[in-house]
Order: sequence, then C-alpha cells, then structure tokens
Amino acid sequence: MVNAGKDLPVIQSEPDEEAPSCSPTIYVSNEEVWLLTEMRKLRERSLELKQQIRTAEGQDRSRLESEIGELRAKWKDLAAQRERAFVRKMIMLGHLPPDHPVES
Repeated sequence: MVNAGKDLPVIQSEPDEEAPSCSPTIYVSNEEVWLLTEMRKLRERSLELKQQIRTAEGQDRSRLESEIGELRAKWKDLAAQRERAFVRKMIMLGHLPPDHPVES
C-alpha cells in the first residue's frame, strides 16, 4: 500500500509477508518516482502506437514504427537513470559504501 501523504512515498509490506528486506518499509526516492512515472507514460504511449500500427499502412506505419523506436531509446535512457538513482539512494542509506561506483 502506498502512503502518498508524505514527501517520500512509502510502501508498507504486510506483517505476514516474507520479504528479504532489512526493513518492513521500502522507501522510493522522489527521483525514482519521477523516473518511474515517465517510464509509465512511455509505456502507455507505446501501447497506443502499437494499436494504431495494426491498422496503419505505408508511410503512416513507418512513422509510427519510428516513434516507437524513439520511445524505446527514451525508455533505455530512463531505465539507466533509474538504476543510478537507486544506487545513489542505497549509498545515502548506508547500504552501499560511499565509494561505490554510480555508473554514468
């Protein structure tokens, strides 16, 4: 369950869940939330385009396929940013050493 009433979203796990976690509360940074939101928007747009491709022909189909290619590239970039944001968060929380590489 997500607690949206705080600055930092918190996901509370159920007490009877067997989760391999050091805490029953998982924090998602604001940066991660933003990146995941953008990734969700890309996915929704991609699904719309795939629906349109089913009936498109000729140049229209090529344009839609090109747009999907652009969305894939953006997704890949956002996924890499999300991974770096996760590593930074783990360093700040003390789960990773301060000198842990945050890949660019």
